Amino acid sequence: MNWLRISWLLYKINVRARMQYRVSFLLTTLLASVVTVAEFLGLAVVLHAFGAIRGWNVWEIGYLYGVLMTAKYLYRGVGSAVNNFEPYLVNGQLDQLLLRPMPLLLSVLTSRTRMVGGELLQSLTVLGVCLGKLLGDGTAGWSAIPLTLLIVCTGTVIMFAVGLATAAVGFWTTRTEDLSVLTDNASTTASQLPLSLFPDWLRTLLLTVVPFGFINYVPAMFIIRSEWGWWTIPATGAVAAMSLGAALALWRVGVRRYQSTGT
Repeated sequence: MNWLRISWLLYKINVRARMQYRVSFLLTTLLASVVTVAEFLGLAVVLHAFGAIRGWNVWEIGYLYGVLMTAKYLYRGVGSAVNNFEPYLVNGQLDQLLLRPMPLLLSVLTSRTRMVGGELLQSLTVLGVCLGKLLGDGTAGWSAIPLTLLIVCTGTVIMFAVGLATAAVGFWTTRTEDLSVLTDNASTTASQLPLSLFPDWLRTLLLTVVPFGFINYVPAMFIIRSEWGWWTIPATGAVAAMSLGAALALWRVGVRRYQSTGT
């Protein structure tokens, strides 16, 4: 419990430090928010022009997008340091954190923060509008609201687990940026659309190795499509728990073999 209090204190200090540069903070938040909206608007324009894609309309795809991006920004808000772990290994920053009298992972998580309020607001807006439309036309029932909140949480856990596993690989390879492009950027981009649009090998990849399909697509097949059974919800939770457990185990093994850069 003391570690959690210390972690929260360090997190607040980081946030306060970021807020010292108000103009930079506001501009960064504004630009990031614009990018989030522009991404979805571009997708919406294409869908409006060509209609539904294999039975998925703009509101359903917007729901997938909203769930995914909300989970992504929650993860980035908490795990910014994990998402950009390479400098800790290359520049010797991890050596300093090893001296702190607290678990290393908590030290890493509280050493850097990213303000994601603007992006989170935009993704929640997209999610809220699309879910509201689906509720209004009867596509989804009212149980979709609590279930959506649940899968946003499990999705955040899955993203954190994948990010942590990617960072842990760095204990062997040192460089993780290229791997992160695959496990984070590329996988996120692919998961914005229904997995049924992709070939079998890519669907398998996004349901097993990098299980981003369980963030939005798998539970959505029950919540808003009613094509799959209720089992998708506990299955999503199980995948989140197993992913986190595997990532933590890999992290612990990696920490034991870490060799200082000497800087």
